[in-house]
Amino acid sequence: MANQQPHSAAERDLRLTRLDHFNVPVRDLNVARRFYCDILGGLVLVEPDWQRHDAGQVRGAHLDIQLFNADGHINAYWQPWGQSAPDQLFPHRAFRIKANELDELMSRLEQAEVPCILVAQQQAEIGELVPTSMYFRDPDGNQLELRCEAYAFGPDVRVGPFDPTLQYYPWSRWRASVEPGGAR
Repeated sequence: MANQQPHSAAERDLRLTRLDHFNVPVRDLNVARRFYCDILGGLVLVEPDWQRHDAGQVRGAHLDIQLFNADGHINAYWQPWGQSAPDQLFPHRAFRIKANELDELMSRLEQAEVPCILVAQQQAEIGELVPTSMYFRDPDGNQLELRCEAYAFGPDVRVGPFDPTLQYYPWSRWRASVEPGGAR
């Protein structure tokens, strides 16, 4: 008699329940704090434990930052090497957002001199609501995306792919704007 037990996780109805966290490498935790909290509205949940790090009791140092109204959070992981290449679009981290909040965050990014690019996959009539993404980078070059399912198409929305190198800006400006001590 053949075994009739389901084999795949989907067949057995095994599902992941939610996002817990994901990591982005950063060169300076104070710079990351300023960007992810002051600009994007995050809240630091856990500070790094430098004493345990320096004693070799933990492998790394990071800030746990709650970025959105869900369980998952981002770990700004201290890593002063190995940043993304200038033309690299992947990996990136994407978040859903409402149209009015997208406009507000785009304004905050522009005020902070962070280049951002609005992109839709197809041409539309002015004012037509279309799925739109805003791409930008954090000070360490990590690619981020804010995705809006119904954004009013306009002249500022690019159609199709874009050149991710247009999003770079000097990390040194952000480093100069925070207190020292977020890097070792």
